[in-house]
Amino acid sequence: MVLASCGGSEDPVVEEAEAEAAAAEVAPTTTAAPVATTTEAPATTEAPTTTVAQVNYAAAVVVVANASSVNGSAGRMSDVLTAAGYTMGSATNSTEGQLGATKVYYATGDDAAQAVAESIVRLLGGAIELLQLPGVPPVESASLDGATVLIALGDDWADRNPTASAGG
Repeated sequence: MVLASCGGSEDPVVEEAEAEAAAAEVAPTTTAAPVATTTEAPATTEAPTTTVAQVNYAAAVVVVANASSVNGSAGRMSDVLTAAGYTMGSATNSTEGQLGATKVYYATGDDAAQAVAESIVRLLGGAIELLQLPGVPPVESASLDGATVLIALGDDWADRNPTASAGG
């Protein structure tokens, strides 16, 4: 018996095995391994915190000098600041004339006075001019009687309560 070289066999079992082998070569079957998934809880982030140094309001005496067009406003502002915890001297009048914008002065080289003055500027909304106190303070008596912070109260803050807008 002569077999033709057509690649076949007369045995049906052999032919079936050859067909399966050929199919396996043409279209190999692959099974993907299951993929493990992990669900992580979302990361929590906290808002950045800003540390504001605590101000010792008693470390500096504050004087309010009226430089506004509203009579008595320096005394009323002194009362408001006393209620807010500041140590206050006697209210007076400014020699700077009528100011549209309030100014806050502090004694040169006095860190406590500067800290108290800066806290007053923040209380008044931050748009207040902060200056070093001149050798002769711009007040009627030319003396602050030991006070190291001076508020020259202008029309912008005359008879306004800065603690009301700050929640106090």
